[in-house]
Amino acid sequence: MKTKSIILALTLTAIAQITFAQRGELANAKSSYEKYAELKQFNAKGLGSTDLEIAKISIDKAVLHEKTSGDASAWVYKALIYADVALLDSVVAKTEPLITEASNALKKGVELDKIGANKVNIDRAGALISRYELNRGVSAYKSSQYDDAYVAFNKALIYKQGDTTLTYYSGLAAVNAKNYQAAIQNYEQLIKTNFSSNRQIYLDLSRMYAIQKDTVSAIRVASQGSIRYGNDVALATQEIEFSLMSGKQKEVIAKIIDQAQRNPTDKLYPFYLGIAYSAINDYAKAEEAYKNAIALDPNYANAYLNVGGILLNRGIDTYNTANKLPQNKQKEYDEMIKKASTQFDIALPYLQKAADLDPSSRLALENLKKYYIIKKNKEKVDELSNKLNTLK
Repeated sequence: MKTKSIILALTLTAIAQITFAQRGELANAKSSYEKYAELKQFNAKGLGSTDLEIAKISIDKAVLHEKTSGDASAWVYKALIYADVALLDSVVAKTEPLITEASNALKKGVELDKIGANKVNIDRAGALISRYELNRGVSAYKSSQYDDAYVAFNKALIYKQGDTTLTYYSGLAAVNAKNYQAAIQNYEQLIKTNFSSNRQIYLDLSRMYAIQKDTVSAIRVASQGSIRYGNDVALATQEIEFSLMSGKQKEVIAKIIDQAQRNPTDKLYPFYLGIAYSAINDYAKAEEAYKNAIALDPNYANAYLNVGGILLNRGIDTYNTANKLPQNKQKEYDEMIKKASTQFDIALPYLQKAADLDPSSRLALENLKKYYIIKKNKEKVDELSNKLNTLK
Protein backbone atom coordinates (compact mmCIF):
# COMPACT_ATOMS: atom_id res chain seq x y z
CA MET A 1 0.00 0.00 0.00
CA LYS A 2 2.81 2.31 0.88
CA THR A 3 4.57 1.50 -2.40
CA LYS A 4 1.45 2.40 -4.42
CA SER A 5 1.25 5.78 -2.69
CA ILE A 6 4.84 6.55 -3.58
CA ILE A 7 4.26 5.59 -7.24
CA LEU A 8 1.13 7.75 -7.38
CA ALA A 9 2.94 10.68 -5.86
CA LEU A 10 5.73 10.36 -8.41
CA THR A 11 3.19 10.24 -11.25
CA LEU A 12 1.45 13.41 -10.04
CA THR A 13 4.79 15.15 -9.68
CA ALA A 14 5.74 14.23 -13.27
CA ILE A 15 2.45 15.58 -14.61
CA ALA A 16 2.90 18.82 -12.69
CA GLN A 17 6.43 19.17 -14.03
CA ILE A 18 5.27 18.65 -17.65
CA THR A 19 2.44 21.18 -17.22
CA PHE A 20 4.84 23.63 -15.63
CA ALA A 21 7.28 23.05 -18.47
CA GLN A 22 4.66 23.99 -21.06
CA ARG A 23 3.51 26.95 -19.01
CA GLY A 24 7.18 27.77 -18.70
CA GLU A 25 7.56 27.74 -22.49
CA LEU A 26 4.77 30.30 -22.81
CA ALA A 27 6.23 32.43 -20.02
CA ASN A 28 9.67 32.16 -21.57
CA ALA A 29 8.30 33.18 -24.98
CA LYS A 30 6.60 36.22 -23.47
CA SER A 31 9.63 37.23 -21.41
CA SER A 32 12.10 36.81 -24.27
CA TYR A 33 9.89 38.69 -26.70
CA GLU A 34 9.39 41.62 -24.34
CA LYS A 35 13.18 41.88 -23.90
CA TYR A 36 13.48 42.10 -27.66
CA ALA A 37 10.63 44.62 -27.90
CA GLU A 38 12.28 46.82 -25.28
CA LEU A 39 15.60 46.83 -27.13
CA LYS A 40 13.76 47.56 -30.38
CA GLN A 41 12.36 50.73 -28.85
CA PHE A 42 15.91 51.98 -28.45
CA ASN A 43 16.88 51.01 -32.02
CA ALA A 44 18.92 48.10 -30.67
CA LYS A 45 16.88 45.23 -32.06
CA GLY A 46 20.08 43.61 -33.35
CA LEU A 47 21.13 43.08 -29.76
CA GLY A 48 17.83 41.37 -29.06
CA SER A 49 17.84 39.01 -32.02
CA THR A 50 18.79 36.08 -29.79
CA ASP A 51 15.86 36.86 -27.48
CA LEU A 52 13.55 36.86 -30.48
CA GLU A 53 14.88 33.48 -31.65
CA ILE A 54 14.36 32.00 -28.15
CA ALA A 55 10.86 33.47 -28.07
CA LYS A 56 10.03 31.84 -31.42
CA ILE A 57 11.27 28.41 -30.29
CA SER A 58 9.29 28.62 -27.04
CA ILE A 59 6.07 29.92 -28.60
CA ASP A 60 6.12 27.17 -31.23
CA LYS A 61 6.10 24.61 -28.40
CA ALA A 62 3.53 26.47 -26.31
CA VAL A 63 0.86 26.72 -29.03
CA LEU A 64 1.13 23.00 -29.77
CA HIS A 65 0.72 21.70 -26.22
CA GLU A 66 -2.78 20.85 -25.03
CA LYS A 67 -2.30 22.84 -21.81
CA THR A 68 -1.52 26.13 -23.57
CA SER A 69 -2.92 25.68 -27.07
CA GLY A 70 -6.23 27.12 -25.89
CA ASP A 71 -4.62 30.13 -24.26
CA ALA A 72 -5.43 33.28 -26.27
CA SER A 73 -2.25 34.99 -25.13
CA ALA A 74 -0.13 32.19 -26.62
CA TRP A 75 -1.55 32.80 -30.08
CA VAL A 76 -1.35 36.56 -29.75
CA TYR A 77 2.31 36.30 -28.76
CA LYS A 78 2.93 33.99 -31.69
CA ALA A 79 1.51 36.73 -33.92
CA LEU A 80 3.79 39.31 -32.28
CA ILE A 81 6.89 37.14 -32.52
CA TYR A 82 6.36 35.95 -36.09
CA ALA A 83 5.51 39.45 -37.31
CA ASP A 84 8.70 40.86 -35.82
CA VAL A 85 10.76 38.01 -37.29
CA ALA A 86 9.24 38.82 -40.70
CA LEU A 87 10.07 42.50 -40.30
CA LEU A 88 13.76 41.66 -39.77
CA ASP A 89 14.15 40.18 -43.25
CA SER A 90 13.59 41.67 -46.70
CA VAL A 91 13.44 38.44 -48.70
CA VAL A 92 9.77 37.94 -49.53
CA ALA A 93 10.14 34.19 -50.03
CA LYS A 94 11.19 33.96 -46.37
CA THR A 95 8.96 36.61 -44.86
CA GLU A 96 5.66 35.85 -46.57
CA PRO A 97 5.16 32.47 -44.81
CA LEU A 98 6.06 34.12 -41.50
CA ILE A 99 3.55 36.93 -41.90
CA THR A 100 0.89 34.42 -42.94
CA GLU A 101 1.60 32.48 -39.73
CA ALA A 102 1.37 35.73 -37.78
CA SER A 103 -1.96 36.66 -39.36
CA ASN A 104 -3.45 33.21 -38.71
CA ALA A 105 -2.17 33.22 -35.12
CA LEU A 106 -3.68 36.64 -34.49
CA LYS A 107 -7.00 35.50 -35.87
CA LYS A 108 -6.90 32.48 -33.55
CA GLY A 109 -5.96 34.67 -30.58
CA VAL A 110 -8.86 37.03 -31.25
CA GLU A 111 -11.28 34.08 -31.41
CA LEU A 112 -10.05 32.73 -28.06
CA ASP A 113 -9.97 36.10 -26.30
CA LYS A 114 -13.59 36.11 -25.17
CA ILE A 115 -13.28 38.87 -22.56
CA GLY A 116 -10.76 41.17 -24.26
CA ALA A 117 -7.92 40.46 -21.83
CA ASN A 118 -5.37 40.56 -24.67
CA LYS A 119 -6.63 43.67 -26.47
CA VAL A 120 -3.40 45.66 -26.03
CA ASN A 121 -1.25 42.88 -27.48
CA ILE A 122 -3.79 42.18 -30.21
CA ASP A 123 -3.47 45.81 -31.27
CA ARG A 124 0.35 45.57 -31.08
CA ALA A 125 0.37 42.50 -33.31
CA GLY A 126 -2.05 44.08 -35.77
CA ALA A 127 0.18 47.15 -35.99
CA LEU A 128 3.23 44.99 -36.76
CA ILE A 129 1.46 43.01 -39.47
CA SER A 130 0.11 46.26 -40.90
CA ARG A 131 3.64 47.72 -40.95
CA TYR A 132 4.93 44.68 -42.79
CA GLU A 133 2.21 45.00 -45.46
CA LEU A 134 2.84 48.73 -45.69
CA ASN A 135 6.52 48.07 -46.37
CA ARG A 136 5.59 45.47 -48.98
CA GLY A 137 3.18 47.90 -50.61
CA VAL A 138 5.73 50.72 -50.76
CA SER A 139 8.35 48.39 -52.23
CA ALA A 140 5.93 47.11 -54.87
CA TYR A 141 4.80 50.66 -55.70
CA LYS A 142 8.39 51.83 -56.19
CA SER A 143 8.90 48.90 -58.57
CA SER A 144 5.78 49.95 -60.53
CA GLN A 145 3.98 46.76 -59.42
CA TYR A 146 0.82 48.70 -58.72
CA ASP A 147 -1.59 45.75 -58.49
CA ASP A 148 0.64 44.10 -55.85
CA ALA A 149 0.97 47.41 -54.02
CA TYR A 150 -2.80 47.81 -53.93
CA VAL A 151 -3.23 44.31 -52.45
CA ALA A 152 -0.54 44.93 -49.82
CA PHE A 153 -1.96 48.29 -48.74
CA ASN A 154 -5.41 46.75 -48.40
CA LYS A 155 -4.00 43.97 -46.21
CA ALA A 156 -2.41 46.64 -44.04
CA LEU A 157 -5.81 48.34 -43.76
CA ILE A 158 -7.32 45.18 -42.27
CA TYR A 159 -5.37 45.88 -39.09
CA LYS A 160 -5.59 49.68 -39.20
CA GLN A 161 -9.11 50.28 -40.44
CA GLY A 162 -9.87 53.86 -41.30
CA ASP A 163 -6.21 54.88 -41.46
CA THR A 164 -6.26 57.77 -43.95
CA THR A 165 -2.64 57.43 -45.07
CA LEU A 166 -3.08 53.75 -45.90
CA THR A 167 -6.41 54.49 -47.59
CA TYR A 168 -4.66 57.12 -49.71
CA TYR A 169 -1.78 54.78 -50.60
CA SER A 170 -4.25 52.08 -51.58
CA GLY A 171 -6.18 54.52 -53.75
CA LEU A 172 -3.00 55.85 -55.34
CA ALA A 173 -1.86 52.33 -56.21
CA ALA A 174 -5.29 51.61 -57.70
CA VAL A 175 -5.11 54.78 -59.82
CA ASN A 176 -1.74 53.75 -61.25
CA ALA A 177 -3.07 50.23 -61.85
CA LYS A 178 -5.97 51.88 -63.73
CA ASN A 179 -8.36 50.23 -61.28
CA TYR A 180 -10.46 53.38 -61.14
CA GLN A 181 -13.48 51.87 -59.41
CA ALA A 182 -11.32 50.78 -56.46
CA ALA A 183 -9.56 54.14 -56.39
CA ILE A 184 -12.88 55.97 -56.41
CA GLN A 185 -14.07 53.98 -53.38
CA ASN A 186 -10.93 54.93 -51.44
CA TYR A 187 -11.01 58.59 -52.42
CA GLU A 188 -14.72 58.88 -51.59
CA GLN A 189 -13.81 57.73 -48.07
CA LEU A 190 -11.00 60.29 -47.84
CA ILE A 191 -13.10 63.35 -48.75
CA LYS A 192 -15.25 62.58 -45.70
CA THR A 193 -12.18 63.03 -43.46
CA ASN A 194 -9.70 65.80 -42.68
CA PHE A 195 -6.94 64.08 -44.62
CA SER A 196 -4.16 66.60 -45.20
CA SER A 197 -4.08 66.14 -48.99
CA ASN A 198 -7.83 66.45 -49.43
CA ARG A 199 -7.63 69.29 -51.95
CA GLN A 200 -5.73 67.04 -54.37
CA ILE A 201 -8.10 64.16 -53.55
CA TYR A 202 -11.05 66.23 -54.80
CA LEU A 203 -9.20 67.03 -58.02
CA ASP A 204 -8.14 63.42 -58.65
CA LEU A 205 -11.52 61.95 -57.72
CA SER A 206 -13.32 64.34 -60.04
CA ARG A 207 -10.97 63.39 -62.90
CA MET A 208 -11.46 59.68 -62.26
CA TYR A 209 -15.23 60.07 -62.51
CA ALA A 210 -14.68 61.91 -65.79
CA ILE A 211 -12.50 59.04 -67.06
CA GLN A 212 -15.35 56.69 -66.14
CA LYS A 213 -17.66 59.00 -68.15
CA ASP A 214 -19.65 59.80 -65.01
CA THR A 215 -19.79 63.54 -65.63
CA VAL A 216 -22.51 64.12 -63.04
CA SER A 217 -20.30 62.73 -60.27
CA ALA A 218 -17.26 64.56 -61.66
CA ILE A 219 -19.08 67.88 -61.38
CA ARG A 220 -20.48 66.98 -57.94
CA VAL A 221 -17.04 66.25 -56.49
CA ALA A 222 -15.42 69.29 -58.12
CA SER A 223 -18.24 71.47 -56.80
CA GLN A 224 -17.90 70.04 -53.27
CA GLY A 225 -14.17 70.69 -53.37
CA SER A 226 -14.67 74.20 -54.71
CA ILE A 227 -17.06 74.97 -51.84
CA ARG A 228 -14.78 73.43 -49.21
CA TYR A 229 -11.69 75.21 -50.57
CA GLY A 230 -13.27 78.46 -51.70
CA ASN A 231 -10.06 80.13 -52.85
CA ASP A 232 -8.68 77.17 -54.76
CA VAL A 233 -8.34 78.08 -58.44
CA ALA A 234 -7.67 74.53 -59.68
CA LEU A 235 -10.87 73.13 -58.15
CA ALA A 236 -12.99 76.02 -59.41
CA THR A 237 -11.50 75.65 -62.88
CA GLN A 238 -12.12 71.91 -62.91
CA GLU A 239 -15.76 72.38 -61.95
CA ILE A 240 -16.17 74.93 -64.74
CA GLU A 241 -14.47 72.71 -67.34
CA PHE A 242 -16.59 69.67 -66.51
CA SER A 243 -19.75 71.76 -66.45
CA LEU A 244 -18.94 73.14 -69.90
CA MET A 245 -18.19 69.63 -71.18
CA SER A 246 -21.54 68.36 -69.91
CA GLY A 247 -23.60 71.11 -71.51
CA LYS A 248 -24.30 73.06 -68.31
CA GLN A 249 -23.09 76.34 -69.81
CA LYS A 250 -25.98 78.46 -68.60
CA GLU A 251 -25.68 77.21 -65.02
CA VAL A 252 -21.92 77.78 -64.84
CA ILE A 253 -21.73 81.34 -66.18
CA ALA A 254 -22.13 82.93 -62.73
CA LYS A 255 -19.31 80.77 -61.36
CA ILE A 256 -17.01 81.73 -64.23
CA ILE A 257 -17.73 85.44 -63.68
CA ASP A 258 -17.02 85.01 -59.96
CA GLN A 259 -13.68 83.32 -60.65
CA ALA A 260 -12.79 85.95 -63.26
CA GLN A 261 -13.33 88.64 -60.63
CA ARG A 262 -11.23 86.71 -58.10
CA ASN A 263 -8.46 86.10 -60.65
CA PRO A 264 -8.49 89.15 -62.96
CA THR A 265 -5.18 88.26 -64.61
CA ASP A 266 -6.10 84.67 -65.51
CA LYS A 267 -6.97 84.41 -69.22
CA LEU A 268 -8.78 81.09 -68.80
CA TYR A 269 -11.89 82.55 -67.18
CA PRO A 270 -12.82 85.04 -69.90
CA PHE A 271 -12.03 82.30 -72.42
CA TYR A 272 -14.38 79.87 -70.60
CA LEU A 273 -16.97 82.63 -70.41
CA GLY A 274 -16.73 82.97 -74.18
CA ILE A 275 -17.36 79.24 -74.58
CA ALA A 276 -20.36 79.40 -72.24
CA TYR A 277 -21.91 82.40 -73.99
CA SER A 278 -21.32 80.84 -77.41
CA ALA A 279 -23.10 77.69 -76.27
CA ILE A 280 -26.25 79.67 -75.42
CA ASN A 281 -25.95 81.67 -78.68
CA ASP A 282 -25.08 84.98 -77.03
CA TYR A 283 -22.33 85.73 -79.53
CA ALA A 284 -21.93 89.41 -78.69
CA LYS A 285 -21.00 88.58 -75.09
CA ALA A 286 -18.89 85.66 -76.28
CA GLU A 287 -16.94 87.97 -78.60
CA GLU A 288 -16.37 90.45 -75.77
CA ALA A 289 -15.18 87.65 -73.44
CA TYR A 290 -12.72 86.24 -75.98
CA LYS A 291 -11.33 89.72 -76.62
CA ASN A 292 -10.85 90.15 -72.87
CA ALA A 293 -8.83 86.91 -72.89
CA ILE A 294 -6.71 88.28 -75.77
CA ALA A 295 -6.13 91.49 -73.80
CA LEU A 296 -4.64 89.36 -71.02
CA ASP A 297 -2.58 87.28 -73.47
CA PRO A 298 -2.00 88.81 -76.93
CA ASN A 299 -0.72 85.42 -78.14
CA TYR A 300 -3.72 83.35 -77.03
CA ALA A 301 -4.26 81.32 -80.22
CA ASN A 302 -7.53 79.68 -79.19
CA ALA A 303 -9.09 83.01 -78.26
CA TYR A 304 -8.18 84.44 -81.69
CA LEU A 305 -9.56 81.30 -83.32
CA ASN A 306 -12.91 81.61 -81.54
CA VAL A 307 -13.31 85.36 -82.12
CA GLY A 308 -12.47 84.84 -85.77
CA GLY A 309 -15.03 82.06 -85.98
CA ILE A 310 -17.77 84.24 -84.45
CA LEU A 311 -17.01 87.14 -86.80
CA LEU A 312 -16.75 84.88 -89.86
CA ASN A 313 -20.06 83.19 -89.05
CA ARG A 314 -21.67 86.60 -88.51
CA GLY A 315 -20.68 87.59 -92.04
CA ILE A 316 -21.91 84.26 -93.43
CA ASP A 317 -25.28 84.72 -91.68
CA THR A 318 -25.62 88.21 -93.18
CA TYR A 319 -24.66 86.92 -96.63
CA ASN A 320 -27.18 84.06 -96.45
CA THR A 321 -29.92 86.41 -95.25
CA ALA A 322 -29.24 88.69 -98.21
CA ASN A 323 -29.59 85.79 -100.64
CA LYS A 324 -33.01 84.96 -99.23
CA LEU A 325 -34.41 88.40 -100.09
CA PRO A 326 -36.91 88.62 -102.96
CA GLN A 327 -35.71 90.07 -106.29
CA ASN A 328 -37.57 93.32 -105.72
CA LYS A 329 -35.35 94.05 -102.68
CA GLN A 330 -32.22 94.84 -104.67
CA LYS A 331 -31.24 97.87 -102.59
CA GLU A 332 -31.54 95.94 -99.34
CA TYR A 333 -29.63 93.08 -100.92
CA ASP A 334 -26.73 95.31 -101.98
CA GLU A 335 -26.54 96.86 -98.52
CA MET A 336 -26.47 93.46 -96.81
CA ILE A 337 -23.81 92.08 -99.15
CA LYS A 338 -21.68 95.14 -98.42
CA LYS A 339 -22.25 94.64 -94.71
CA ALA A 340 -21.28 90.96 -94.98
CA SER A 341 -18.09 91.88 -96.83
CA THR A 342 -17.17 94.30 -94.05
CA GLN A 343 -17.86 91.64 -91.43
CA PHE A 344 -15.62 89.18 -93.28
CA ASP A 345 -12.83 91.77 -93.36
CA ILE A 346 -13.20 92.40 -89.62
CA ALA A 347 -12.78 88.67 -89.06
CA LEU A 348 -9.61 88.38 -91.17
CA PRO A 349 -7.03 89.71 -88.63
CA TYR A 350 -8.27 87.21 -86.02
CA LEU A 351 -8.37 84.34 -88.51
CA GLN A 352 -4.86 85.15 -89.72
CA LYS A 353 -3.46 85.56 -86.20
CA ALA A 354 -4.90 82.21 -85.11
CA ALA A 355 -3.22 80.50 -88.06
CA ASP A 356 0.06 82.31 -87.46
CA LEU A 357 0.15 81.42 -83.76
CA ASP A 358 -0.74 77.79 -84.35
CA PRO A 359 0.15 76.76 -87.92
CA SER A 360 -0.64 73.13 -87.10
CA SER A 361 -4.27 73.93 -86.25
CA ARG A 362 -6.47 72.43 -88.94
CA LEU A 363 -9.46 74.46 -87.79
CA ALA A 364 -7.53 77.75 -87.95
CA LEU A 365 -6.35 76.98 -91.51
CA GLU A 366 -9.82 75.84 -92.61
CA ASN A 367 -11.44 79.02 -91.27
CA LEU A 368 -8.85 81.18 -93.05
CA LYS A 369 -9.36 79.18 -96.25
CA LYS A 370 -13.12 79.70 -95.95
CA TYR A 371 -12.54 83.47 -95.83
CA TYR A 372 -10.51 83.39 -99.04
CA ILE A 373 -13.08 81.17 -100.75
CA ILE A 374 -15.69 83.81 -99.97
CA LYS A 375 -13.34 86.51 -101.27
CA LYS A 376 -12.65 84.40 -104.39
CA ASN A 377 -8.88 84.54 -103.86
CA LYS A 378 -7.81 81.33 -105.60
CA GLU A 379 -4.10 81.79 -104.94
CA LYS A 380 -4.64 81.95 -101.18
CA VAL A 381 -7.14 79.08 -101.28
CA ASP A 382 -4.58 76.86 -103.05
CA GLU A 383 -1.84 77.89 -100.62
CA LEU A 384 -3.97 76.99 -97.61
CA SER A 385 -5.14 73.75 -99.24
CA ASN A 386 -1.50 72.69 -99.62
CA LYS A 387 -0.80 73.49 -95.97
CA LEU A 388 -3.83 71.45 -94.90
CA ASN A 389 -2.67 68.53 -97.04
CA THR A 390 0.68 68.47 -95.26
CA LEU A 391 -0.97 68.15 -91.85
CA LYS A 392 -1.31 64.65 -90.44
